[in-house]
Amino acid sequence: MVPAIINTILGLFLMVAPALFDFSKAASTNTYIVAPLIITFAITAMWEANRSTRYFNIIAGLWLVAAPFVLDYQSSSEMWITILSGAVIAGLSLIRGEIKGKYGGGWRSLFQANPPHLHQADESR
Repeated sequence: MVPAIINTILGLFLMVAPALFDFSKAASTNTYIVAPLIITFAITAMWEANRSTRYFNIIAGLWLVAAPFVLDYQSSSEMWITILSGAVIAGLSLIRGEIKGKYGGGWRSLFQANPPHLHQADESR
């Protein structure tokens, strides 16, 4: 849960970074699109049942690392803020986090012959 909290804080920082550091139009537009997605996925990944949504932040973080080269950022400050934030976000999203409960097996259980949650449901009757 701590990596998701840090990613949320980094997403909030990225929301205000264009105003604080005077980003160019391309950099600020990119940041204003990606930062809310990072915040959304990080907050969603705080719950055990939704822990796998952290993988979306790996994609967002890698995009932030590549964006300065693809979008031709103007200043080195906006470039390094974006690259470092993206690398930290992607790295923290690789950390799984603790899962204490079982939540039905997820999508994988749809394709199993005898999913575990059916056995548990039969036992509780």
